[in-house]
Amino acid sequence: MKQPDGIKYGKGLFETIKIKDEKLEYFEDHLLRLKNSMEFLGISADGIEAEIAREIENTGLVDGALRIMVLEDFEGYSLHIETRLTDYSDKKFEEGLRLKVVEQIRDKFNLLNNHKTNNYLLNHEVLSSVKNLGYDEAVFLNQDRNITEGSYTNLFFIKDCVVVTPPVEDGLLPGVYRKNLIKKLEEKNIECEIRHVSFEELERFDACICTNSLMEKRFVKSIDEIQFEKTEFTKKILEL
Repeated sequence: MKQPDGIKYGKGLFETIKIKDEKLEYFEDHLLRLKNSMEFLGISADGIEAEIAREIENTGLVDGALRIMVLEDFEGYSLHIETRLTDYSDKKFEEGLRLKVVEQIRDKFNLLNNHKTNNYLLNHEVLSSVKNLGYDEAVFLNQDRNITEGSYTNLFFIKDCVVVTPPVEDGLLPGVYRKNLIKKLEEKNIECEIRHVSFEELERFDACICTNSLMEKRFVKSIDEIQFEKTEFTKKILEL
């Protein structure tokens, strides 16, 4: 029996959206990214907004996370939606996370980097390996030894009163929370540079913050042996 590419090759996408006070945060941004990526993969998005709305109504919203998964299904798609509880109350999320640079390279020319595809097995395995070593998150470099992203986070660095984050072209997923944090920094007239960040430059930064849609912003205590400080300016960014 012939199988669709969604089954054979994992051709599909997913979005994980925070549910707070029984409402979806940044839902329009997540939906736009999903539809743009579906177009990139050649999966028709016709009717998906209405179908997602029906599924959400049937599922109901409880504070935590909503996962929307789309699989290519011959000429269309199959939609799978689930909810789950989340918990970022652990002490480490307040005191600071410990990150480790891994040897696996994030190829900056891989066109799938910019899309949240279902093939997250590498991220999952790399994260598991660094957790076994006592770290909280992995960090990928690209072939130029530039920082790209974590296995489930985007990264921001702080020097004096300037925020720096790597560009999408270096090989990273354009996170929804990343996008909105950059927008918020602009609104607050806080300088934010989107530029290459080399591994060798890390030790010159005062602080580091990692972000994603579920945990939002978290202070990074260290990357490998490099230690960071929670400066007053860093606290200001964390409280935005």
